[in-house]
Amino acid sequence: MGNYDCLPGGSQVKLWESEYRTLKIGSKVTPYYPEYIVLLHEGGYVRVSQGIITEIWEDEILRYPKDFDVPCLSKWGEFLETDLDLEGIGIMGEHYYEAHKRQETKAD
Repeated sequence: MGNYDCLPGGSQVKLWESEYRTLKIGSKVTPYYPEYIVLLHEGGYVRVSQGIITEIWEDEILRYPKDFDVPCLSKWGEFLETDLDLEGIGIMGEHYYEAHKRQETKAD
């Protein structure tokens, strides 16, 4: 499973220090870009500005890079440029892109 950090709602992220910290708004993290988004596998996202977490949404709503005007990363630190970059991300058969497609199908 490896090391990770947590967010207040229980989401795990591995792109930062992975020291089993609970990160919250105001926590310092790696400033990969001046501002960026981390798309959470569980749904939701984290916004980071100048190396500080400024926004956390753990709402189970899957989002795409096109929803944001800043660079997006996966919770593992992979750069996500297009929606298709999400296809196949995950472990043990859990794929972000496919989970989103299942959500859309249920809503129809």
